[in-house]
Amino acid sequence: MDMRHSQPRRPTFPQQLQALIEPFPVLAGSLVKQYVSCGKAGCRCQRGQKHGPLYYLYWKERGRSRSLYVPREKVAEVRRQVQNYRRFQRELARQVRRQLREWQRNFQEEHRR
Repeated sequence: MDMRHSQPRRPTFPQQLQALIEPFPVLAGSLVKQYVSCGKAGCRCQRGQKHGPLYYLYWKERGRSRSLYVPREKVAEVRRQVQNYRRFQRELARQVRRQLREWQRNFQEEHRR
Protein backbone atom coordinates (compact mmCIF):
# COMPACT_ATOMS: atom_id res chain seq x y z
CA MET A 1 0.00 0.00 0.00
CA ASP A 2 1.27 3.43 -0.92
CA MET A 3 1.53 5.42 2.35
CA ARG A 4 1.73 8.77 0.53
CA HIS A 5 -1.98 8.61 -0.37
CA SER A 6 -3.38 7.12 2.81
CA GLN A 7 -5.65 9.19 5.01
CA PRO A 8 -4.37 10.10 8.47
CA ARG A 9 -6.11 8.07 11.14
CA ARG A 10 -8.62 9.95 13.18
CA PRO A 11 -7.93 9.68 16.93
CA THR A 12 -10.30 7.43 18.85
CA PHE A 13 -12.65 8.96 21.40
CA PRO A 14 -10.48 7.84 24.36
CA GLN A 15 -7.45 9.39 22.64
CA GLN A 16 -9.35 12.65 22.06
CA LEU A 17 -10.48 12.71 25.68
CA GLN A 18 -6.94 12.05 26.93
CA ALA A 19 -5.61 14.92 24.80
CA LEU A 20 -8.31 17.15 26.27
CA ILE A 21 -7.55 16.43 29.94
CA GLU A 22 -3.75 16.15 29.78
CA PRO A 23 -3.21 19.89 30.26
CA PHE A 24 -6.20 20.03 32.61
CA PRO A 25 -5.87 16.99 34.94
CA VAL A 26 -9.02 15.84 36.72
CA LEU A 27 -9.92 13.60 39.66
CA ALA A 28 -13.46 12.45 40.37
CA GLY A 29 -14.24 12.34 44.06
CA SER A 30 -14.18 14.38 47.24
CA LEU A 31 -11.21 15.54 49.24
CA VAL A 32 -12.02 15.18 52.93
CA LYS A 33 -10.13 16.52 55.96
CA GLN A 34 -10.35 14.19 58.96
CA TYR A 35 -9.11 13.92 62.52
CA VAL A 36 -8.58 10.32 63.66
CA SER A 37 -7.94 8.20 66.71
CA CYS A 38 -5.19 5.62 66.42
CA GLY A 39 -6.45 3.30 69.12
CA LYS A 40 -3.18 3.02 71.07
CA ALA A 41 -3.68 2.92 74.82
CA GLY A 42 -2.45 6.07 76.52
CA CYS A 43 -2.24 8.09 73.29
CA ARG A 44 -3.43 11.70 73.37
CA CYS A 45 -6.15 10.80 70.87
CA GLN A 46 -7.78 8.64 73.56
CA ARG A 47 -8.17 11.82 75.64
CA GLY A 48 -9.82 13.74 72.80
CA GLN A 49 -6.81 15.25 71.01
CA LYS A 50 -7.17 13.45 67.71
CA HIS A 51 -4.44 13.16 65.09
CA GLY A 52 -4.66 15.33 62.04
CA PRO A 53 -5.76 16.87 59.99
CA LEU A 54 -5.32 13.97 57.59
CA TYR A 55 -6.66 14.15 54.05
CA TYR A 56 -8.39 11.42 52.09
CA LEU A 57 -9.75 11.28 48.57
CA TYR A 58 -13.12 9.47 48.46
CA TRP A 59 -14.79 8.19 45.29
CA LYS A 60 -17.23 5.55 44.07
CA GLU A 61 -16.06 2.61 42.01
CA ARG A 62 -18.46 -0.09 40.81
CA GLY A 63 -20.98 0.99 43.43
CA ARG A 64 -18.53 0.86 46.33
CA SER A 65 -16.92 3.70 48.27
CA ARG A 66 -13.17 3.84 47.95
CA SER A 67 -10.63 6.05 49.70
CA LEU A 68 -7.00 6.98 49.38
CA TYR A 69 -4.79 8.77 51.88
CA VAL A 70 -3.42 12.02 50.42
CA PRO A 71 -0.05 13.19 51.78
CA ARG A 72 -0.11 16.78 53.01
CA GLU A 73 2.26 17.96 50.25
CA LYS A 74 -0.19 16.66 47.59
CA VAL A 75 -3.37 18.16 49.05
CA ALA A 76 -3.31 21.35 46.94
CA GLU A 77 -2.74 19.37 43.72
CA VAL A 78 -5.53 16.88 44.49
CA ARG A 79 -7.90 19.71 45.50
CA ARG A 80 -7.20 21.50 42.19
CA GLN A 81 -7.84 18.32 40.18
CA VAL A 82 -11.12 17.64 42.01
CA GLN A 83 -12.19 21.23 41.27
CA ASN A 84 -11.17 20.76 37.62
CA TYR A 85 -13.40 17.68 37.42
CA ARG A 86 -16.38 19.56 38.83
CA ARG A 87 -15.84 22.46 36.40
CA PHE A 88 -15.52 19.94 33.56
CA GLN A 89 -18.83 18.32 34.56
CA ARG A 90 -20.63 21.69 34.70
CA GLU A 91 -19.27 22.77 31.32
CA LEU A 92 -20.12 19.42 29.73
CA ALA A 93 -23.69 19.71 31.03
CA ARG A 94 -23.92 23.23 29.54
CA GLN A 95 -22.64 22.00 26.18
CA VAL A 96 -25.13 19.12 26.16
CA ARG A 97 -28.01 21.52 26.91
CA ARG A 98 -26.86 23.84 24.09
CA GLN A 99 -26.66 20.91 21.69
CA LEU A 100 -30.14 19.70 22.67
CA ARG A 101 -31.60 23.19 22.15
CA GLU A 102 -29.93 23.34 18.73
CA TRP A 103 -31.39 19.95 17.74
CA GLN A 104 -34.78 21.07 19.00
CA ARG A 105 -34.64 24.27 16.90
CA ASN A 106 -33.57 22.29 13.82
CA PHE A 107 -36.39 19.76 14.23
CA GLN A 108 -38.96 22.50 14.73
CA GLU A 109 -37.76 24.32 11.60
CA GLU A 110 -37.91 21.12 9.56
CA HIS A 111 -41.40 20.42 10.85
CA ARG A 112 -42.61 23.89 9.77
CA ARG A 113 -41.43 23.37 6.20
